[in-house]
Amino acid sequence: MTINVRQGTAKDGGFIIKSNIHITRRELEILALIGMGLDNHEAAERLFVSVNTVRNHIWNLMKKLEAKSRAHAIVLAVENGIIEVKPERSLGTYVRGFDEYLLCILCGKANLADDYEVGEPRKVIINHVEYEMDAMPKCPTEGCRGDLGYTLYWDEVRKHHPEYPEVPEHGVVYDYDIEWFRGY
Repeated sequence: MTINVRQGTAKDGGFIIKSNIHITRRELEILALIGMGLDNHEAAERLFVSVNTVRNHIWNLMKKLEAKSRAHAIVLAVENGIIEVKPERSLGTYVRGFDEYLLCILCGKANLADDYEVGEPRKVIINHVEYEMDAMPKCPTEGCRGDLGYTLYWDEVRKHHPEYPEVPEHGVVYDYDIEWFRGY
């Protein structure tokens, strides 16, 4: 899980909430680290401050948010749009309804659609005129030269191969029938 602290309107990047209460950027950074599972000692080491400083920041933040616990402070910060919680996404952390998988027909491996990254634009010459063309997103599998044009949606693959798992396994090469892909 990743917790992002949003940029606030206060001079230090923190937030001004109800009744002109200022939540500092540092208090939010510590809250984010606590939310990611770090204890006070680990947060202090990460930020190069003392454990007492971490405790003071958490105490101050809880008072400002009127939170009953550290977990409640995180919930209040999320509800108020101060921090954003994002689940780590990979083939190992499937989130039903949110993750979209693609099967590369060149390497036979499935990847998250979000893992396909756009490459550098390339120059092409058409009728003696040079154009810069956007590159298609590339297959994230190391060594594969496929791009988004060589992919199939995993749900479509499963219609033809119901024996395949609902969530593709990382690193597994899947076989597919090229005939149905090409419309034969």
